[in-house]
Amino acid sequence: MSEREIQAAIDEIADALHTGASLDDLTGRLVAYSAQHGRADDARVRALLNREVPEDIREWESRHGTGTAVEPLIVRANRDLKMEARICVPLIHRGVRTGLLYVIDPLVEEHPDRVAATVDIIRVQVDLLAAVLYEMASPHLDERHQREVEFFAACQGEPAALASVAAWAGLRSTLSLRLAVSIFTTGSDVTEVSETQAAQVRLASQQTVSRYPSVIAGAVQDTHSVVLLRPDNEANAALHLHQRLASASGAGRPGDNRRERLYTGVAENLRSADELPEAYRRAVIAAQTAAVEPESGTIASWETIGPYRLIATRMRTDGTVSDLLESLIGADTTGDLVGTLEVFYDKGDNVQAVADTLHLHRTSLYYRINKIRDILGVDPLNGATRLELHLALKARRWNRRPRI
Repeated sequence: MSEREIQAAIDEIADALHTGASLDDLTGRLVAYSAQHGRADDARVRALLNREVPEDIREWESRHGTGTAVEPLIVRANRDLKMEARICVPLIHRGVRTGLLYVIDPLVEEHPDRVAATVDIIRVQVDLLAAVLYEMASPHLDERHQREVEFFAACQGEPAALASVAAWAGLRSTLSLRLAVSIFTTGSDVTEVSETQAAQVRLASQQTVSRYPSVIAGAVQDTHSVVLLRPDNEANAALHLHQRLASASGAGRPGDNRRERLYTGVAENLRSADELPEAYRRAVIAAQTAAVEPESGTIASWETIGPYRLIATRMRTDGTVSDLLESLIGADTTGDLVGTLEVFYDKGDNVQAVADTLHLHRTSLYYRINKIRDILGVDPLNGATRLELHLALKARRWNRRPRI
């Protein structure tokens, strides 16, 4: 599609809405505007004269979320900038943000329902412009999309995809690669992520993965991403990628009160495309472990998740794993005893470390252990009983993992 046809689409939008409309790319460059249709405020005139959005106007628009928006939103009026209220419509094609359409509407602040009505009227033109800007952005986008699809299919074990990825990714046995899976969740289950959040995470992940130099191949789904990392680019590539993804997706950090979280699992020593399905399975398990096990932090590797390797691959955890643990849970009305026992096991009987973690006096800690002993009728710190209870506590955590 030519620039003349883009202009025609913008003019159709302006005609249909009887107001001014303009199209910006993601760098702030003005792509097209409705020169002969509707109104244009002083802020938009400045952009027209410069052929790009002035910095103060971009900053105001960004305050309203235009930098990461995946759904239409309202940009409020600003008298100082001589800027009327407007509707911002993100243009998205194949999960990639390609530009921003702005429609001036002085009434939208008082009547926010006008947003949905406006988008319904111009939906055809919006979809068309999104696809056009996608095609104009880079001749390699289609190839990148196809490779993403093939890579994820290879992680699922499809033979044709495995062969194709091996060819274009240049995988050879002399390399030792890392596969990282990052899961975004707002609770114990990724199904709690709303459609809007999923779209925002996908877009943030797409932009991060596509620009990260250590990535050989990547695939971004609505609630998780999977990437194949070079072995020789940087020692902490998985950690750095996790940090970038967390920042771009707006995930909370340990200690804050945000529910959104990003967890990453890593599988290492991958040497051929045939190992992709197993590496993907292991990286998913490691990411799920990070989501339920505080001891692991927000990023975990398959090699370091200990009992969860056994629990995830060898145990059925959908029923009662341990009668002993069930009896303790039944008698523990506050949950303090169960929590104390797990921390005690995790800290290797280091009484001071347990007391510090739980903010308890050592005397209170000994009291709880004795109370657990009385409830169970056996010593929870003794051999086989300890092993059973510790494994059952981890299996209980595993049942809370986010499913993907």
